[in-house]
Amino acid sequence: MNHPGTEPSATSVSSLPRISRRHALIGLAALLAQAGFWSNPLSAAQAPASVPATGLAPATMLFYTLSQTITGHRDLSAATAARIEQAMRTNVPGFADRLPQLGALLVTGQEAKVLLAAATAADASLRELALAIVAAWYTGTVAGNVAQGTKSIVVAYAEALMYRTVADGQVVPTYCNYGPLWWLKAPPAVRVSAPVEPKPVPAPATTGTPEPKGKQAK
Repeated sequence: MNHPGTEPSATSVSSLPRISRRHALIGLAALLAQAGFWSNPLSAAQAPASVPATGLAPATMLFYTLSQTITGHRDLSAATAARIEQAMRTNVPGFADRLPQLGALLVTGQEAKVLLAAATAADASLRELALAIVAAWYTGTVAGNVAQGTKSIVVAYAEALMYRTVADGQVVPTYCNYGPLWWLKAPPAVRVSAPVEPKPVPAPATTGTPEPKGKQAK
């Protein structure tokens, strides 16, 4: 045992547990990942597609509700809604001011065409914003403006609503015929087909005149 004011002996120092460089790096990476998760505003938006994530900013909740109404789809992804809104704040001039104005026209159970008509009657710029929201959801891209120095932002690909229209006959381009992430679905049930009775196969029809046996060609 060491007395106060004395240096620890070599034996006591060597008995302390040592942390390897590998474990130190793993711990540091875990801390950085956790810090990045809580500092990312989109991390709170990881909720089921049909339910808005809790903890989203009021403007994001407003955008989510507007998106559901103007597209006519209630099962939109809350995470994708947050990304589209963020991209529109970057690429759409006056978005922050016009979003509450468009939201003021919302009515519970409202149809898309009714909201669009109300936006058209109120202000032409609100109609443009409503259509821009629809375009972003259907294409998965928020268009940019070259004159304003903004570039188009791709937000989603497989989730783009335009692929839902033809989902019964066409998969998302570049994906296999089973669709994206098909391996996550449960495999089909194993079934044994009933035995099939073999059918007699008729002899092939004879064509032409057979030559006599033993006759050689001249």
